[in-house]
Amino acid sequence: MSTHRWAAWTVAIILALSGFSPLPAAAQEPPPELRPVRIVVLVDESGSLSEEDIARERDAVRVIVQGEPAPKSTVSVIGFASADASGQSPIDPVCPPTTVDTPQKHQALADCVGKLRRRAKNEGDGTDHVTALRAALSHLNTPGAADERKIVYLLSDGKLDVSGSPAYGNSPEARDAAARGQLPGLLAELNQAKISVWPLGFGQADLAQLNALATGASQDRCGARTSPPSATVITTSADLLRAIGAASRSARCAGVSDPVTGDLPAGGSLDLPLTVPAIASEGAFVVHKRDPRVVVAYHDPQGRPAPAHGTLGESRFEISGQGTEAEVLRIVNPEPGDWTVRLSAPPGVRPRNVSAVAIFQGAVRAVIGVAPPAPQPGSTAQVTMQVRGSRGAVTNPAQLRGLSFLAELTGEGFGPQPAVELTDQDGDGQYTGGVAVPGSASGRLDFFGSVTGIGVSGDRRPFPTRIAQGAAGISGALTLDGVDTEVTVGDSLSGQAQVTNSTGQPRTLRIEVAEPSPGAVISVEPSRVDVPAAGAKEQDFALRFAPGTAMGPNQARLRLVDETNGTVAGELLISRVVVPKPSWFEEFWWLCVLLAAGLVALVAGFLRRQRKQRAGRDVLGVSVELTRHGQSLDTLRAQIAGERFGFVLRDEPGIGMSLGHNGSGDRYTVRRGPGGLTLTGPAGDQLDLGPGGRHELRDGLELVLHDRSAARTEPLPPSTTQHDYYS
Repeated sequence: MSTHRWAAWTVAIILALSGFSPLPAAAQEPPPELRPVRIVVLVDESGSLSEEDIARERDAVRVIVQGEPAPKSTVSVIGFASADASGQSPIDPVCPPTTVDTPQKHQALADCVGKLRRRAKNEGDGTDHVTALRAALSHLNTPGAADERKIVYLLSDGKLDVSGSPAYGNSPEARDAAARGQLPGLLAELNQAKISVWPLGFGQADLAQLNALATGASQDRCGARTSPPSATVITTSADLLRAIGAASRSARCAGVSDPVTGDLPAGGSLDLPLTVPAIASEGAFVVHKRDPRVVVAYHDPQGRPAPAHGTLGESRFEISGQGTEAEVLRIVNPEPGDWTVRLSAPPGVRPRNVSAVAIFQGAVRAVIGVAPPAPQPGSTAQVTMQVRGSRGAVTNPAQLRGLSFLAELTGEGFGPQPAVELTDQDGDGQYTGGVAVPGSASGRLDFFGSVTGIGVSGDRRPFPTRIAQGAAGISGALTLDGVDTEVTVGDSLSGQAQVTNSTGQPRTLRIEVAEPSPGAVISVEPSRVDVPAAGAKEQDFALRFAPGTAMGPNQARLRLVDETNGTVAGELLISRVVVPKPSWFEEFWWLCVLLAAGLVALVAGFLRRQRKQRAGRDVLGVSVELTRHGQSLDTLRAQIAGERFGFVLRDEPGIGMSLGHNGSGDRYTVRRGPGGLTLTGPAGDQLDLGPGGRHELRDGLELVLHDRSAARTEPLPPSTTQHDYYS
């Protein structure tokens, strides 16, 4: 274990025994939640459908209402047919508006769907789409629902028939025409209320009529990359899950797997595989078993049987619909990976074709950063976005594939601006793009980052700021040392704050932790940066992941805030995987205290020798400066401890000569040896250069080496380019 680790453990133990309070952690945001939706399912009960069609409709409704992943969503089921001369109502409110937040409510929905039936001739067996859609409008266009997605699933054959309904006139021949005449205005009302209609056709469906209902209402859907509302005809049981899955993907951004099917033998069993993606925070397995007597068991990726109700590991389970043809197992925080759904047929159940589908959604939060935080009018600001899920930071590009990341800008002095799509250029889960700030911008700016797509509950997050007040002012940058994303809980990362002050007045800035992910206990020490009236200030700090920090990915945003006016002078998005301490230390810490006291005298000399040997080879503290005729052009510093420091001399069109850690250009390497620093060029030639030594290139260009560790009195040259890397 290194010297600083020994010191850290010793200090931590002493402070703990003395009752020292840890540094205050940043205020944590609650974990992201799935955005609720409002759903009305309209179910055709008319006589133009057969009993088999009605049974298939019931199966479809159970899948829709029980497969809804967001626990705060509201679901209603309304059967409809038509009125008649006896006063029969065309509306049959089968399931009242129900918030799907408890197992009892899910079971109530599964049970009430069984009330759907085919109406007899004397009960008004026509098809009144107008009254049904007006009922849906009444349920959905209510106070408090403005920010929720509003969806109508219309299950029907599409054949409007109100010939027996006195509400549309006295003449049976003119009634259908009167109802059709009301549809355009009604669809316009649905469009105004942002209510979309997704028809599912049953029986001898009129696809043209159903599509007219879909296209006439709102075209709201899950982002521009998904299909707008349209009708799908279900002709067989095999179509059921596939059609509902396609509609749910576009209608409410639910991730729906391809259905898996198989033949369940009489008295036998069948295994169906389903996969849960890593980004899922809530979901459901919907099993269309087609006979209530079929028994279903669920096994997680580790082979463990899932309980019908309760918890297993980090997951919580509830089941509903066991006594119906469609059974649903809902899972909160599901274990990602390959699951097995096992169906067993008791004696007396004839062979059946069965199917299952996984419906899931990930609650995500967009963490947005802007550089520079206070841009100039007419400039381009770089927007960076990371994604946070219920299990922490999501950095695997494969888990984010197919999602849309957009940056938008609003503010004072200019009108609407087009959204900019952000891209993951380095494959590290950070999405970036340039957003132009209009030259007329005069005050407040609001950058918005949004993430949408199938399988996630979209999020739109603001980054409020203002334009820079003139050319002069405070500018800064934050950097963290090291490239390894793993941090042991309780340890710290070294960082640097670089600030330039052109205001002519001394300023005090603070480094603060903003928007930490749930479970992240992060602090900065020292957090105060005092900057002189004119010039630059560089200050080291430690970013500590305190005990109690959640294991796994942790995200936060570091901000450099000017206390004079509250403006953000610099910021850095961070994402670190925190791993636990070695278990032996946690179990035997008291023994370590006793051993440490006895071993200090024995190991002190050895540690000093080791430290001297490492310092003799370590290039940390070395920097290279690019000059032309003595004028500094760029500076790059070694940021990682080691025996070599590699850099690239770049010549980019429109930018000129610069230094970088990576990229195309002439590659150089600096090593430290007994005789000092050695510079190796692209041709393999080596030069021994002391601190301040120069290597002439061409046209007055020179490379100058500086060594802060070898000559403490030698100041580092001021950087003309800020090398600020997100870690």
